[in-house]
Amino acid sequence: YLLASLIRGDGDAADDEGAANRAYGRLTSFFSAIQTVGSPVVGTLLDRIGPKKTSVLVFGGSAASYWILSVATTPALLFLSKVPTLLQHAFLVGQAIVVSQEGHDATARAAALGRMTTMYTIGATVGPALGGYLATSDMYAGARLAVVGSVISVILSLVFLRDRPGNSGVDSALDKPKKAEQSFIRSLKRTILFLRHETLGPLLFVKLLNGVSSSAFSTVLPLVLANRMHFTTAQLGYYMSASSISVAIFSAVGMGPLMKAARGRAERLASLGIGLRCLSMIAFGFLVSSLVSSSARDGKDATATATWGLATTALASIAMSLSSHTHATSLTTLITGSVSVEERGAVVGLEHGLFSCARIVGPPLGAALLSRSESGLWSVIAICMVMDVVLMVRLGTWRGGQARAEKIDGQDMKPLVEDFDSKDHSD
Repeated sequence: YLLASLIRGDGDAADDEGAANRAYGRLTSFFSAIQTVGSPVVGTLLDRIGPKKTSVLVFGGSAASYWILSVATTPALLFLSKVPTLLQHAFLVGQAIVVSQEGHDATARAAALGRMTTMYTIGATVGPALGGYLATSDMYAGARLAVVGSVISVILSLVFLRDRPGNSGVDSALDKPKKAEQSFIRSLKRTILFLRHETLGPLLFVKLLNGVSSSAFSTVLPLVLANRMHFTTAQLGYYMSASSISVAIFSAVGMGPLMKAARGRAERLASLGIGLRCLSMIAFGFLVSSLVSSSARDGKDATATATWGLATTALASIAMSLSSHTHATSLTTLITGSVSVEERGAVVGLEHGLFSCARIVGPPLGAALLSRSESGLWSVIAICMVMDVVLMVRLGTWRGGQARAEKIDGQDMKPLVEDFDSKDHSD
């Protein structure tokens, strides 16, 4: 809304109805590119300087970003506000801390990741609602409040996080910052080399392709509801909130027992999540097609079949959200279980970077396919299902790193970077 208002105030672009949409697309892509670069940087910082200092940098970057946003009077300043988001990876820091503290138990890691997702989802649900409410009277009020919240988070990080292990509980490797035995650039390069490793390479490929598929469909979903189903703004808000709340509840209480039922085989649970997401997308497609065709036949809006249309599509969307979350959390559990504890910060950072990279590709792909014809939704579903089938096959044939993963979950092992040192990876 702020970007649109600034562009409407620009005489050169005021008469161009698509100017705001194009500018928003560029801003979103720029943000995703910054996040792609920043994620492995923050992950490497976690392993080098520990969670306290990294968290301070992360929330300091957030404060800087929101401060620039709070004084932005031109589109150029909005783009500038995204530069400090290179460090804005609080969820990454939280995930890295919990997977390191839970040691070698896959079930405990999955449960901890689920609880962290619950907290993040609550914040991601309340924050935009509060920002939207404040924007009705002052477009910049939400950004100013976010600056205050980021500064408070810096203080809380300094007070409650630690860079050295305490005397109780399982000590995290992230609590023991490494000595600067090598340059930061070399550490970062070794993190990137995870992509070429026989154990992690296939799993990180799965993460990237899953990001393209999920971001493509999540972009299309609200467009379909608004333009084809004629949902009102309020209905769309309830719809998205239902999915977020469902994920929050499931994350808090469901992931641990589900992983335990799978006997710690995270790759099987990840494949199950993908399979269920495929079925949910097909169900959503049939529901939308049926409701739109019946409403056209009766001369009414698709939602005039009213509560039934809203409820059934909402259930399909909730099923997609839960299955996607099951896959994503299981995959992170599997990836972090395939490296030594002291490398988990770096690998979580790389994982987040790949997902951000996927968000550069997925949304425009989904929007382009949707706009091609009336059957555009089925084109999106088809391409997403092709990617998901590839993911299931890749997970099903992932064998090279299984022995290593099982060994790590049972005892300490040498870091993967030592594997790299024994191979020819010249500078």
